[in-house]
Amino acid sequence: MSELILYSGNAFSVADGKGRFVLPLEMRKLVRMASGGDNRLCLSIHFDNGCATGFGLSHKLHLFTEVEEMERAAREAGRAFNADLEHERRLGTIEDVNFDDGGRFALHPDIKEEAGITDAAFFYGVGRYFQIWDPQRLADSPERPMLIRNKARRWLEQRAAGAIK
Repeated sequence: MSELILYSGNAFSVADGKGRFVLPLEMRKLVRMASGGDNRLCLSIHFDNGCATGFGLSHKLHLFTEVEEMERAAREAGRAFNADLEHERRLGTIEDVNFDDGGRFALHPDIKEEAGITDAAFFYGVGRYFQIWDPQRLADSPERPMLIRNKARRWLEQRAAGAIK
């Protein structure tokens, strides 16, 4: 699990009758690789962007290791650093879920609520993790690239016109 996994690309998913979303195929392959071959997905909230995040177990280990490095650097510089609090912030909000071979998974209700996701989600690969957005929230987010916001707007328009269920 030490290989660097980088997510890119994007896709929409509409919840099925059981409320499950489908992890896009390429992201699914990378999550499985990042989780040692298991269908194990880590989900959390991006507190600055208002979306959910997803990644494999290797990124969870990276987050832990990053805090350990921050603590070591603070100690060497003679600065105070609360590693417990930083571990809580980075790791305490992560929910681990399984996904089936078709990529279906349940998004934790707390994460759905925080990210404003109801019955549709936009998966957006941004490096070590991918973001999971409510399409309307993404379209309304001025900080996101125009290309991505326009893609979300077009999808919402098509859905409103009945072209997407």
